[in-house]
Formats: sequence, structure tokens, C-alpha cells
Amino acid sequence: MIRRALFVVTLLFVCTGLARAQIIRPQIRSQPSAWTSLAIGWMQQQGLNDPETGAAWDFGSGPQWRASLEVPMGYGATTVGVVGTIAKMPLIYSGSALTPNSCAQCDADAMVSQIFGALRMGGNTGFHQVIDLAAGTTMFSNFRQTNGGTKLGTGKMTQNFTFAIAYGFGYGLSPRTQIFFTQEYALQILKRQAGSANNTAQQTTLRFGGRYGLGGR
Repeated sequence: MIRRALFVVTLLFVCTGLARAQIIRPQIRSQPSAWTSLAIGWMQQQGLNDPETGAAWDFGSGPQWRASLEVPMGYGATTVGVVGTIAKMPLIYSGSALTPNSCAQCDADAMVSQIFGALRMGGNTGFHQVIDLAAGTTMFSNFRQTNGGTKLGTGKMTQNFTFAIAYGFGYGLSPRTQIFFTQEYALQILKRQAGSANNTAQQTTLRFGGRYGLGGR
């Protein structure tokens, strides 16, 4: 009797173990609920004219900072979000020496900032392609002479609608950490000025940065 009882108990333990092994355990997904990024680039801005005074802004090139906050679309690598950039750009300001807050031709600096809504495609562990599509506004402000800091222009902020596309490559160091390298091309739509058929200005930026995943879902 004792042997039979031990045999039954052993059989029950074995059956229970086999049943547990056959249970399909659901996989728990752990993906970031949002992404943030920070990048630095080298921006080249095409020259344009001040719509208020007619002064010419002959921009050079300079460093640009870019930050973003994005949320995933589903469980793929595509995200949508908000992007902001800022750069202090050198330029030759060509206005009229007879106009207040102006100069005939002088070295100057201006703040060029942007706010975009953006769609990003690409991003995973290992090497991957990156495509960024963005649209928003480019803002020109705080024009000042390089020597002395004298204010130039009317002081009003000039805003131009802008759309941009960037292509490049990234590398996922982990499911939450990525680095990327992109080339961006942007086109600004300018206000039409009398006597000028040109109403666009180009902007290019070579950019390197990193992304980090926030939260979980």
C-alpha cells in the first residue's frame, strides 16, 4: 500500500510538471513610450532679404543644436513628434547707412530658430536607415553687429514656412539608445517682394546626434 501511495504521489508531481511546461507564457513587450533626441549639426543658410527694410542678409554657416520629443506609432520604428532647433549664424548685413539701426555692409550675427512637426522612419538595434520628414516655421531674430553688438533692423521676428527632409543612417546600441548621422535639406517659403521673382531660400544641415527611449509600454 505504501509503495502504491508513493507511486501515485510521484505520478501526480510528474504530470503537474509536464502541464506547467506546456502552458504558453505570454511575451511581455517592453518598448519606450516616448523618444527624446539631441543633435548638433553644421548648417548652411542661403541669403535672403529683410521683408521690412529690404536689407540683404548674406548668411554664412555655423553650428546648429536640435532637440526632439517623439511618440511611437504602434509597435514599429516610426515616430511622430515636435522638433526644435537653434543656431547663432554669421552674416553680412547690407542695408542703408541712412536708415536707423542699419549699416551699408557690416559683419553681423543673428539667431535662426525653428519649430517643426516631424515624422521619423527607421530605428532599431544594429545599423538602420533613417528618414525624417518635417514642416513648420523658421524664425530670424536678434540681428546685431559683430563688433559692438549694435542692434540692426526693426527688431521684429521674421518667420518663414519651411519643410525639410533628411536621410541618413543610425546604429542602435540597445533597445533604448541610438546614435544617428543625417543630411537634411530644407526649403523656406519667403514673402513675395516687389521686383523679385525669387520667393524661396535653401538650407542644408549635416547632423550627428543620439536618441534615448523614455518610459515603457
